[in-house]
This record gives sequence, C-alpha cells and structure tokens, in this order.
Amino acid sequence: MPKVGDFDSTIDAAMRHLKKKDRVLAGIIKHVGKLGLPPKSPNSFDTLAGIVIGQQLSAKAANTIFKRVRVLNGGNKLTANVVASLTNDQLRSAGVSRPKIRSLRSLVEHIRNGHLRLRMFPKMSDEEVYDAITQVKGFGAWSAHMYLMFVLRRLDIFPPLDLGIKKAVQLLYGSAQDLDVEAIAENWRPYRTIACWYLWRSLDSGANP
Repeated sequence: MPKVGDFDSTIDAAMRHLKKKDRVLAGIIKHVGKLGLPPKSPNSFDTLAGIVIGQQLSAKAANTIFKRVRVLNGGNKLTANVVASLTNDQLRSAGVSRPKIRSLRSLVEHIRNGHLRLRMFPKMSDEEVYDAITQVKGFGAWSAHMYLMFVLRRLDIFPPLDLGIKKAVQLLYGSAQDLDVEAIAENWRPYRTIACWYLWRSLDSGANP
C-alpha cells in the first residue's frame, strides 16, 4: 500500500489506476487535473469534538458553535479535561444540543479510561481505528470515515453515508434506486479516498463527463 507522505507519486499512481478502472472518473480527472493534498486536521481530542459538534449542521453553523465552545476555554483548543470541567448549561449556551453533549461526555470518558488512545491511531489499522471511534456515543460510520480520510489520511476509505458522495454518484453514474454505490467503489481500490476527493471536487468544479 503506498504511503500518503509521498503524495506526488501516490496521486500519479492513483490517477493512472482510476482512469483505467473507471471511465467516469477518467473524465473527472481530465477536467480537474492533479489534486493537491487536502489540509490535514490534527489527530486530537479537539478534532473529534469538532466532528461531533458539527454533525448534521451546515459548515457555517458548525464553525460558529465550535468557536463558541472554544471561547469557554479562552479561545483555545479543547481537551478532555476542559470539556469535563464545562457544565451542560455552559455547553447548551454555546449552542450544543443535548444529544451532542452526551456524545462529548462519552468522548471524555473514553479518553480518560484509555479506551480511546489517539496517539496510537497512526499505528493502528483502518478497521481498528474505525472500531475505536464508533464505540463512542454519537460517533458513527461517517465520523470514523472522515477521521480516517482527513486526519490520518488513509488512502483506501469509502464513506457511503456522505451526502456529497451520494450526490456526486447520482449525478455521474445515474440515480436508479438499485445503483450499487459500494460496488462501483470497489473498482477504485486501493485509492478509494482519492477517488472520493475527485468526486467532491467534481461538485465544486462542475465536472460532468
């Protein structure tokens, strides 16, 4: 499996593979060109807290609420100890819903009892990271996939529940009810992450082979 640290050679190999395996992606790659490496989020409690706070919200609303919660910590990044010290009323005043407060409490508990060891994530397999994250209340498949793709930068992740991916696949491959999105994605291995980056870019760039 190629290393994401050597991104230039990885993206070149991925482009060749995806163009060969999928004519739709070949058209998108031709339109978009060579991708740059997306910004990397830190492997931290703060990142996981941001993911759960932002679930099912627009990017603007999520960023607003996350900033308000950070203000409770003097504008600094969140840690497990900081969130543990905040009351439910403080979190609600920042705009965090009750279900998400429960998720934050669960996240704190998993960090404190050692069931979630973030420093070990880079050494763990995709499946091990997925299992660890989804044990936390409120963290489902989508959260785990986003963490694997954008924090750990694993190259062969496919998030079937992502709304952007669903929209791109429907636009590019057809909207039939029996369309098997995961079967289509099997052709992209071992570069499903990069294929998804191209699908997201296709929505932004208007690429439609």
